[in-house]
Amino acid sequence: MPRLSAHIVLSALILSIAPTAPALGAEMTQSAQATVKIAFLGLEAHAPTAWTMVPPASDKRLAQFKITTAGEGMTAEVIVFHFGKGGGGSAEANIERWQGQFIGTENRPVTPVINRFQSNGMAVTTAELNGAYARGIGIGPTGEAKPDQTLLAAVVESPEGNLIIQLHGMAASVNAQKEAFLAFIRSIRGETI
Repeated sequence: MPRLSAHIVLSALILSIAPTAPALGAEMTQSAQATVKIAFLGLEAHAPTAWTMVPPASDKRLAQFKITTAGEGMTAEVIVFHFGKGGGGSAEANIERWQGQFIGTENRPVTPVINRFQSNGMAVTTAELNGAYARGIGIGPTGEAKPDQTLLAAVVESPEGNLIIQLHGMAASVNAQKEAFLAFIRSIRGETI
């Protein structure tokens, strides 16, 4: 099937809104978070309805969401990247690149917190980095580093190639969405619709 413009495909594939249980290992809360089902690359996932879907900024982005946190109006962004089969680099190469975009306290390198697990038959590697972040595409940072930032990223080894999924923004905003992000990652599975 030819690859269509991601924002057209995704806007057509918002399939259902329903409350879902929290991520595996998390306790059930009184009100389960509502999610919207999206589909891409023969996979489906459940994104929180609190994440606002926006048109992807490039053809390498399968989905893009903006998150506004109540109160301070802090924002964060979630992006689902796909560079084709064999593209996008390994989890280790991506983590090394992301690490080069962060500066810790006293200009020290930032050590990522890395976790690896299996989800729905796919290997997943997550990395969390905190500090001043000069977000960039490719090798190294671009622009001036923004202080008090967090990047929570995952490399999901799908049958169609690696999905690189990032949640980034002010540390408080990202931390507030951490469980929702991990639940989104764990919800990715082969399409059953």
